[in-house]
Amino acid sequence: MHSGNHCRVSVSPAKKGNGIVFSIGKDSIRASFDRISDTIMCTKLSSVNGSVVSTVEHLAAALYGLEITDVKIKVEGGEVPILDGSAIQFVEAFTSAGIEKFHDIIQTLRIKKTIKIQDEERWTSLSPADSFSINIECDFMAKGLKTDPFSFDFAKDDFTEEIAPARTFGFFSDIEFLRKNNLAAGASLDNTIVFDNKGLPINKEGLRLSNEPLRHKVLDIIGDLSMTGSRIIARFDSFCPSHRMNNMILKALFADKDSFELVD
Repeated sequence: MHSGNHCRVSVSPAKKGNGIVFSIGKDSIRASFDRISDTIMCTKLSSVNGSVVSTVEHLAAALYGLEITDVKIKVEGGEVPILDGSAIQFVEAFTSAGIEKFHDIIQTLRIKKTIKIQDEERWTSLSPADSFSINIECDFMAKGLKTDPFSFDFAKDDFTEEIAPARTFGFFSDIEFLRKNNLAAGASLDNTIVFDNKGLPINKEGLRLSNEPLRHKVLDIIGDLSMTGSRIIARFDSFCPSHRMNNMILKALFADKDSFELVD
């Protein structure tokens, strides 16, 4: 998506307790919030040795959505392939391959008190809850796109049907900026919904889902928050969420040991 390079990813079974680990050549990177080194238009992980893998969020979201906890992920080309811009092809591939259940106790991160961060008008919070829910609102009116607030609750809603197919999106007015900053070199209408200045998609097929841009934001949030390494019990609320804000809220959370507990 961003480098424009050909890339390949291979996901293999791992033993119980392995967690989610990316390998780049002979180096490895655990999927963890403290290994996130860049959040400009994607989530990038870096190893202590300097190896980097970019655009991990859609694959990470697919793993979390299917409750897959232990895999080895080999990446060639420095970036996880964008595929069609969503997570649905990852979900279909994992489902087709089959998923083994360990029938074991799973570690869960439970929020005990509200943590909130703010960056000018943007804000994000994590609050105590009985399940993992995500509630967001975005403001793209300056670019001509009207969106409605959107909510997703893992206890009630279907990740595979409602979130996994939602594609990444962008605006035609941003193309010059992206090119100048060497971003989205591999973006096309095959992997990105592109909106014109009236908020209409220029893709011939239109949208797959109602409110697809905010559904994709939820996909990104799931992928980014999966970097806790645990199942999550919390209410996530945000106005204008981003990869940067998602990582900031996790850093704020883990900096306050009284704000969460790890339970079986």
